[in-house]
Amino acid sequence: MKKQLSAHSILLAFLFTLLLLGGGGERAYGALNPANFTTNLEQLVIDGNNLLANMENVTLSSFTMAAQLSTLENSTQLYLESVGDVYKSVATSTDNTTMDLTDEMLIPLQTLSTITASLTHSLVALSRQMTLLSAVTSATTIEASLASMLRLSDDIGVMADRILEMADKILIMANNIGLMADRILATQIIQSDNLKVLVDASLETQKNILLMFSMLL
Repeated sequence: MKKQLSAHSILLAFLFTLLLLGGGGERAYGALNPANFTTNLEQLVIDGNNLLANMENVTLSSFTMAAQLSTLENSTQLYLESVGDVYKSVATSTDNTTMDLTDEMLIPLQTLSTITASLTHSLVALSRQMTLLSAVTSATTIEASLASMLRLSDDIGVMADRILEMADKILIMANNIGLMADRILATQIIQSDNLKVLVDASLETQKNILLMFSMLL
């Protein structure tokens, strides 16, 4: 009985310690560092352009299609994780964070939105290649390729959401919106246009995917 009571007491003490130490988990993040944030955005632009170049240079074949798309999806997933890391640095910053909004922040955010739209365009081009090759490609290869294509479409969609959410959160933190009003408006217009492009292109990709699904049935 004493052993059970002792174990119970130890467990309670352990849980109480966890509550004391972990009660403010989200507060562990400090204010967003503008210089670091700008550097991270610039790196995302570089990596995003590299990913876009790789995607645009892919020419599918009936024999290597599945491997090509799988490799591309892996690269896209890694890039999405990088976008997610930067997004978290913004989302988990303290609520009272304020900072000066600069062109060095707005321009990369604007560019990232454009890169995402361009990635979607490239995805449409790949889905068209798949459709043209489907007649001379094995069902197994098409199935594997479709799985990668669906993951690619999902990754790019999540990527676009994170970038738009990040831009919105940065605008909330800005303490010089009046001075930057024209630039902010231009950025928001460009992002809205890119979002429309992304949605339209995603719909076309989905149509091509459905067409290939119907060929398998």
